[in-house]
Amino acid sequence: RPGPTRTPIFGSVDALVARTAARSCAAAPNPAVATGAASQTDRARTEGEKSATRGVTAGTYWKLSKGKLTLWVSISALPGYMLALPACVEPMTLAALATGTFLTSASAQTMNQMYETDRDGLMHRTMQRPLPSGVMSMEEARNFAVASGTVGLGILSLGCNPLTAAVSATTMATYAAMYTPMKVLSPYNTHVGAISGALPTMLGFTAALGSGLAGSPWALHAAWLFSMQVLWQMPHFYALAWIHRADYLRGGYKMFPLTDTTGLATAAMSKPYLVALCAMPVAASAAGLASWMLPVGAAVPSYLWWRALRRFEEHPNIANCRRFFLGSLSYLLATLALFACYARVDREQEEDSASGKQIVPVEPAWRVSLVAQLSELCPHEKMRGDLFGLMRDGCPFDSGKGGAAA
Repeated sequence: RPGPTRTPIFGSVDALVARTAARSCAAAPNPAVATGAASQTDRARTEGEKSATRGVTAGTYWKLSKGKLTLWVSISALPGYMLALPACVEPMTLAALATGTFLTSASAQTMNQMYETDRDGLMHRTMQRPLPSGVMSMEEARNFAVASGTVGLGILSLGCNPLTAAVSATTMATYAAMYTPMKVLSPYNTHVGAISGALPTMLGFTAALGSGLAGSPWALHAAWLFSMQVLWQMPHFYALAWIHRADYLRGGYKMFPLTDTTGLATAAMSKPYLVALCAMPVAASAAGLASWMLPVGAAVPSYLWWRALRRFEEHPNIANCRRFFLGSLSYLLATLALFACYARVDREQEEDSASGKQIVPVEPAWRVSLVAQLSELCPHEKMRGDLFGLMRDGCPFDSGKGGAAA
């Protein structure tokens, strides 16, 4: 009878050796992978050494402050001051307004980048910023945010007045503590950011009038300028979000244009805001806040921006959306300048005759001074006579009509 089958001992040993060798091969690192990892580590170390050698420069702080954006914030604070100042321009107050606004905005932008460092490192357009790239440490950024914010608020408080510093502090808090964390929570973060971005327009009015702004005839002008910039922020940032939607999705942000694959929804969302912005200059003139030359002058930037929107709507692509985005910048700059030139207030003035009082448009003092130098060169009154002769008011640089100083 055959006995039980036995496995030869050498067969067992050979199998054990084979399994051990297989495990060893699996555990051993792949030379190619190891070499690639080592090269990546070396490259990272080299970049770190270069950053350390290069050090922190003025350009680093410019990037940390989002210098271009901060410069726009400072510009938006100037028209209110140029309109509401009670006399001629005070250079020291104007310098304090511009410098303090720039520094407080730089502080807010730095706090924004400190909060978003990890997400910035995931996005192609932001990964080379000072914090995610390792050029600057978090402690250095924190020190800069505290220093620029403190100095900026001090300059606004002492060089302008405490109310201007308080408005600026509110802007900083709204931007850094509300808008920034909300960017990953709700697509309505843009609406909160629009309020924060429009608050600097109030700084010029408060710098000129202080707490007297509420009862001033310029209060409605301040409200108009604030509302205009709130409306402007929406299509401006919708366009930016659609251009960089892949990056924003990579960073985990939530914005309405990020789910728009064609661009049509972004154009549709932007259109109502442009309609409102086109109507605002007409409404300002109808309400007596500005000369009728404001809508005449605003027609050009409004048309150019609207044309850019139509082009993006008809052919939605990155290039056309970028033109629409850049058009928003030229529109804002033109509108701020036009409003500073054409805004005025109507005041009652006693007459010598028995007719009583009449409504007289009052111009800021710097415009009254400018009238004496430029009145002969100004084409606005001739344009009014040729095209809008039925309207009762004309060029704000016309010393013969309402040239009294505010």
